[in-house]
Amino acid sequence: MDSGARRRGKTKERKAWGLVLMGGGARGFAHIGVLAVLEENGLVPDIITGTSMGAIIGGLYAAGLSPARLKEIACGLGLNDYFEKSAASRLFKNPKTFFEYLMLADYKNRLFNKVRLDKKDAVEAFLRKLAGDVRIESLPIKFACNAVDLVSGNDVLFDRGKLYRALRATMTVPILFAAARREGMVLVDGGVLNNAPVEAAVKAGADVTVLVDVHRPLRRIPPGRIRTMFQIVQRTLDVARAAANEEIARRADVVLRIPLDVDTFDFSKPGKIIRTGEEVAAAALPMLEKTLAGRPVSRAGLRPKAGTTSCPSPRHNAG
Repeated sequence: MDSGARRRGKTKERKAWGLVLMGGGARGFAHIGVLAVLEENGLVPDIITGTSMGAIIGGLYAAGLSPARLKEIACGLGLNDYFEKSAASRLFKNPKTFFEYLMLADYKNRLFNKVRLDKKDAVEAFLRKLAGDVRIESLPIKFACNAVDLVSGNDVLFDRGKLYRALRATMTVPILFAAARREGMVLVDGGVLNNAPVEAAVKAGADVTVLVDVHRPLRRIPPGRIRTMFQIVQRTLDVARAAANEEIARRADVVLRIPLDVDTFDFSKPGKIIRTGEEVAAAALPMLEKTLAGRPVSRAGLRPKAGTTSCPSPRHNAG
């Protein structure tokens, strides 16, 4: 769907609604499936807000990337078109997933900053190639995301300015990625304080808020599953966010809970995660149509298209 077709104006016949996409690492890929089903059935949100992975998916969608393209990106396909092909990049193995690309970009950034070979923020450059130079206030769908400023301890809302810079700030998981520094602020993942900015959607004009909840309920796990750096950071985030996520969910008018028993940094099965999002969204279509009033729902959309469980095949470039 092109940007013009996506642009929606609030009318007397229907309510303006906001889609809130929760952060959750790999589980956030479910947002792609939700967006695909909603778009197929004419339920394009007037407003999208998100945190961390939810912000990345929502922001790129608001900028015009289709769910199909987002799925390719999630599966690591075509990312070489966006990843900088410098001499430095040849020192590393080719990453296979979206998360590996981001991790590699950040690792290179820290390494070469130390030896003064390159002072450019490689993660930001990568996101810029995905999103372009579009400004948030110019997007065809209203968008906002949040980050946390470690200097003031405050939640910082991005509802204007360069999209790629806002995405760089909101996805900065402490320890795993270098903080984004700008205008005297030291910015990290918005999920530290608010993993689903429902209030931001209301502030932007949403009469109804629909939250896509991808958090995994906290439960006891064997000590053996908390060994690596990733596992320790993941468990720390899960513990810190558990109670907050439940409270945040109560603020939304509608909550689509995505049942995913997937670790935050387990990006090995993006197709399966996306499929789960499709299934939950399809099952919720009648309820959403009634809640949002005035939106037609195609009954054909109640069953996701076959063949979406697996990632698409790699594209082959001529020559």
